Amino acid sequence: MRTLQQPVFILCVALFAINQLLEWRGVYLQPINFYLDDLLCMPVVLTIVLAGERLYFGDNGFILPVKYVAVAVVLFSLWFEVVLPLFSATYTSDILDVLFYSLGAILFLATINRPLMQSGRHYK
Repeated sequence: MRTLQQPVFILCVALFAINQLLEWRGVYLQPINFYLDDLLCMPVVLTIVLAGERLYFGDNGFILPVKYVAVAVVLFSLWFEVVLPLFSATYTSDILDVLFYSLGAILFLATINRPLMQSGRHYK
């Protein structure tokens, strides 16, 4: 599926994997360690959602509406920054995480959430 071949998506997945591998090996690059996953979350998750939508509807011209992206940021923020910290000491609430979810959403909207090309032209 061409949606999952977007260079920015591949870069985000690669950076996430590298960051996780470094953390697994006990290497923590501060402050990258704190916020990189939050920044990459929205481009990765929303690209997978976009790919699913395009596959289901058979429409490579489909893009996620901005309000869907905003709802995703709000839901992730509420879940990871409000709900989970209430139930587990493993999770901590950090308002900067919300900023990085938002920046990741902007990155997704600006670079990935575009109609795919067909025969040298954009879908309408």
